[in-house]
Amino acid sequence: MGMVTLLSGQPKEGVPVEARSESKGFYEETVTDSSGNYRLRGLLPDTTYIVKVVEKGDLGSTRIERASPDFLAVKVGSEDIRGLDFLVFEQPELTILSGHIEGKRIDDLRSHLRVEIKSANDPSKVESVFPLPLSNFFQVKDLPRAKFLLQLRSALPSSTHKFESEVIEIDLEKHAQIHVGPIGYRVEEEFLKQELTPAPVYPLIVGVSVIALFICMPRLKDLYQATMGAYISSSTANGKKEVRKPVVRKKTY
Repeated sequence: MGMVTLLSGQPKEGVPVEARSESKGFYEETVTDSSGNYRLRGLLPDTTYIVKVVEKGDLGSTRIERASPDFLAVKVGSEDIRGLDFLVFEQPELTILSGHIEGKRIDDLRSHLRVEIKSANDPSKVESVFPLPLSNFFQVKDLPRAKFLLQLRSALPSSTHKFESEVIEIDLEKHAQIHVGPIGYRVEEEFLKQELTPAPVYPLIVGVSVIALFICMPRLKDLYQATMGAYISSSTANGKKEVRKPVVRKKTY
């Protein structure tokens, strides 16, 4: 009997342990329980066994890289053997995030689209950004075991196109390998339009009047000068008229 623990001292459940007698060909196996304990039953007395942590087809779920010690040699007697403990080291689990994109005009827009992965706790921290592949399928490996926000970004000018993407939260803390999709988006073309609003009538009339006044000022000046010239000429002509001499009548006595 014994216990299997991690380097931190935490018991490790589901670890296969076997006892094998190379000389006699006897073999027994078991797995650790939720407390990390295991018990090998059916071992024959007066037989030497090699006890060790082994890899099985489903061992991938335990992510065991190696154990210390590599094995323990014991000779079975009439009493239980205790203290056959192992320390196991977990291999870093490879995270894989994959997904695919679907949307209208994706063939035309692909060169403008980027896949962005940023931290869910700190959205200003961008973990990865890359162009959308031709297959519309992407895969990212070795992301940290954390939560992320996944979305599409567009390189199209915002003045001519309105682009919106789904934002998907990814939890690689719970699941090391996640596939998402289809990731959708929406794009709309926008054209700059100037809206004509009716101007107030009074300022418009005043403005037009001022402009007309400036245009007509030279003509008004000429008209004024012509009028004043005619008036002066008329006054001068009247002044030069002959003065009628008084008629002197002789008195007759």
